[in-house]
Amino acid sequence: MQKCPNCKHDNRLGVVFCENCGTSLIGAAPLGTKTFESKALSMMAETTLHLGSDVFMVGMLLKIVVDNATSLLLKFDRELVFGRKDPATGTMPDVDLTPFAGFRMGVSRRHAIIRHTPDNRLDLWDMGSSNGTFLNGTRLTPHRPFRLHDGDQIRLAQMPIQIYFQPAATS
Repeated sequence: MQKCPNCKHDNRLGVVFCENCGTSLIGAAPLGTKTFESKALSMMAETTLHLGSDVFMVGMLLKIVVDNATSLLLKFDRELVFGRKDPATGTMPDVDLTPFAGFRMGVSRRHAIIRHTPDNRLDLWDMGSSNGTFLNGTRLTPHRPFRLHDGDQIRLAQMPIQIYFQPAATS
């Protein structure tokens, strides 16, 4: 077991980032990592109010800003898979983070999914990634939906991504 220097969590051998708080186990701690002293604090963080809207109407565009530098404008119907290319099988996620140093940043091949719900909302799901998915600094429980809001910050392992909801351009 590897003990996290930040939150003292016992991690599985070979894990690069703490399974509890996301701190690098081989280097410096990432920006925006939060630790919680108790389960009660963690649950309070999940219910924190967000300032951005959570309504994502059909036809809207999802703007993602990767590492505060590159913007991608995406249109999708049901779901977007975030990850990196699998060189063994050639499988590609919908949003390939390989060109943004996805491997070095700890992004899994099928890291996370954003799903459009029937009530015009977006949910973020961690797909059991090795290094975790974080929403506004809080680590997500794998295979469970978490509501997205306009302006939310997602972190896939060590890769920061900002999310914005945009109306489709009218011509």
